[in-house]
Amino acid sequence: MRIYIIRHGQTDANKNAIIQGRTDNPLNETGRLQAKQTAKYLKSLNLDFDYCVSSPLDRAIETAKIIKDSMGLKIKTHIEDELIERDFGDFDGNRIEEGYFEAVHEGLIPGMETDEQIEKRVKIFFKLFFNDNSHKHKQVLMIAHSHVIKAILVQNLPNFDYDTVLTNCSINILSFDQEIKVIDYNINPLDQA
Repeated sequence: MRIYIIRHGQTDANKNAIIQGRTDNPLNETGRLQAKQTAKYLKSLNLDFDYCVSSPLDRAIETAKIIKDSMGLKIKTHIEDELIERDFGDFDGNRIEEGYFEAVHEGLIPGMETDEQIEKRVKIFFKLFFNDNSHKHKQVLMIAHSHVIKAILVQNLPNFDYDTVLTNCSINILSFDQEIKVIDYNINPLDQA
């Protein structure tokens, strides 16, 4: 099984460096164009997805819909609550400013899901997903969020950390055969054209 985890397209909050966490923002026009470009790139690879799964947030669901429609995929989008973005607690809705990254790393934000908590949540999700007999698919299209993707990459790439910027609509490829293997990550479809 291969999973192509796509970060959702741009929102106005992304554009304005505002932490959105679990705030349910829609894509902006740039985000919609990014999703179409991602679909075009995936189609150029002759990928035929047989399963689609998404975070429950609108920006992820809309990204999935645009990619599926642009690729002509006739598969349902399954919503998985465990793919929801990290809870940034009291920082949700605030602009990213000096001291933000240090506060995240040191767990100083009231109500924020810690690195350990999000990594455990994501690890359990992937373990169950890969071992569920109903998910024996060849190519899975998965739409998620920056910190959800980072949580799985941190656990499987020795030099990866949460400071790595994952671009909107970046593609991250995992395979599974007894264990998770990262094939590639942070592929920006706009750079591939």
